[in-house]
Amino acid sequence: MGQGAVRFDFDTVVLVADLIDEVGDRPVHERRDLERTDAKTLAAIATAIGELGLKLRHYLEPADLARNADLHRGDVVWAIYGGEVSRNRMALVPAICESFGLRYVGPDTYGRVVAQDKEISKRIAVDHGLWTPRWRLLRSAADAPYVRGLALPVVVKPALEGSSIGLSRRNLVDNWDDATALAVELNRSLDQAILIEEFAPGREVAFSCIEPADRGLWAFSETAMAGDPSYFETRLYDADEKFNRKPERGIRLIDELLSPADHTAIKRFLAAFGRYGYCRVDGRLVDGRFCFLELTPDAWIAPAGQFANSLAQKGFDYAEVIARVLASAPAVPPGRPASG
Repeated sequence: MGQGAVRFDFDTVVLVADLIDEVGDRPVHERRDLERTDAKTLAAIATAIGELGLKLRHYLEPADLARNADLHRGDVVWAIYGGEVSRNRMALVPAICESFGLRYVGPDTYGRVVAQDKEISKRIAVDHGLWTPRWRLLRSAADAPYVRGLALPVVVKPALEGSSIGLSRRNLVDNWDDATALAVELNRSLDQAILIEEFAPGREVAFSCIEPADRGLWAFSETAMAGDPSYFETRLYDADEKFNRKPERGIRLIDELLSPADHTAIKRFLAAFGRYGYCRVDGRLVDGRFCFLELTPDAWIAPAGQFANSLAQKGFDYAEVIARVLASAPAVPPGRPASG
């Protein structure tokens, strides 16, 4: 490994990962399983864990982990569980780990809830010096008269989803009648609050980081279309863009374009958020300024994904990325005393 070997004080990784149905007949933005893991990524993770000299135990559901918790007192749990409908789905695995005193990668239960709620994470970002588009929140159809007042066009998106669930080209809207109608429709069909925010016409970028941040385990990268640097100036990075992959789209490392002020604000934001293990801070680069959109603490970890790909461009091979992610798990589970 290019950056030095990582030493582990455990020998088994317990991976909780449900699998995506790779054959689907619904339009991709209507699917609720997009945060699940594909078989190719699972195989890559398993290979990397084996290369690190570790054993792997895979569970499909949090309930499987709970039933077998006593077997994993000395192991490290890593969840890339997607679930589907429950708004608590991202918090299930850390809650189980805290209940049974298991070590695990990533945010604690509260952090998972905060990161999944786009409005709460936006408020924390603003409090710590990050710029984010102005927004309104529609919690029910009764809120429709109160969500106007933003600059058009606006983006209408679910407040509690990731992986562009619910997002297609129609979610970028240039008039208020269509925006409120779509917000009400999504509120009913997805049974959750809908965020309406001003569109940021800029480059599609992300700050990827592994704790501890002071060791330089970060990368600032851009998702770009070859030959068309302004591609995302008028487009969303929607479900079709993400999952119907275009060969001319790639990841480009652009550390030099992240201003010192924005870098400092991102670090303040992550420090305020608390433990994250590894994460991707997603946004747009608008006239040289980082515009925060959302926090993804369980970023897609495939070798070709933006998180691992950007770190690979800084000299970390895939197995080392996995090693650093696993090493971010604290020695003592949250809520447990360090001794006694």
